[in-house]
Amino acid sequence: MLDPLDRKLLAALQRNNRQSMADLGEAVGLSEPATRRRVTRLRKDRYILADVSLIDPARLGITLITAIRFAKESRATYDAFKQEIAQTPEITQCYTVTGDEDFILIGHFPDMVSYDDWINARILTNAAISRSTTHVVYRAVKFETAIPV
Repeated sequence: MLDPLDRKLLAALQRNNRQSMADLGEAVGLSEPATRRRVTRLRKDRYILADVSLIDPARLGITLITAIRFAKESRATYDAFKQEIAQTPEITQCYTVTGDEDFILIGHFPDMVSYDDWINARILTNAAISRSTTHVVYRAVKFETAIPV
């Protein structure tokens, strides 16, 4: 269970996870050792999953959002698809969703030819998929990774 200080630490770490424990503690009103203990616990309890650098996706190619609908819903079909997507480095996010679609994929490809090759090899050849709809992201209006805590 998170207390208000844990929430402050998580919010501060989402803004800048490279600051020292002393600076982080000062920002939330804790000593350096207390801050270190709490951050260690937050990592151990998997509130903090990784320390990463955010890269501007627009500088590395194109971002595409693809909605997938299956002809027949089954656990085996979904599991096979999820395993395949997990092995696809270009797909950085995959969500099962409610509504007309079954999955939403967010992928990053160097160019449209690469995307076309991927969708032809992996999606259009999958007989279980009845429809895929792709949207090209031409501008990110908001790109926020921090989760409100």
